[in-house]
Amino acid sequence: MAKWVREEPPPFTGTKDGVTVYQLPDGLYYARMQSSITGKRIKKDKAFANFRRSSGRLSEGSRIASQLYRQLPVKNHKVYREMTGKAILGLKEGLSAEVITANLSREYLPVIKKVSKTVVPVVRKSTPRLFKTLPFKTFIRKQNQIKLPDNTAPAKEVMILRE
Repeated sequence: MAKWVREEPPPFTGTKDGVTVYQLPDGLYYARMQSSITGKRIKKDKAFANFRRSSGRLSEGSRIASQLYRQLPVKNHKVYREMTGKAILGLKEGLSAEVITANLSREYLPVIKKVSKTVVPVVRKSTPRLFKTLPFKTFIRKQNQIKLPDNTAPAKEVMILRE
């Protein structure tokens, strides 16, 4: 590629007379010879069969990796590229998408353990229990205290703020 070195920009961008001129994000202009390869040739020519196969693996691998990447709690693009590479290798070995998904999820997704919590009333020796049932831990001032019936089952302790 030839770099445009003049102060003023080139007279055109695009392709003209076999020369393609374009600007990169760095602001510099570059020129190169127009390629003889067309999209039609890439899609039909036997010479590009492996290229098309590889592109298909990249497409499928990135789809698999993207489904798992969305489930990650912390996003890091480096991890996504790593997952895509491993998915492509799996496809190259002939593994199915389900097997690759299972392998990648085992490796990258955090294990979520189901913890069944049983609500056990907390009994403190220093403060007397004044209330027996409230759905959550609450702080009640002394002037707002309510006495609940004794026939209800205890849930959680209510802490009282002393004034």
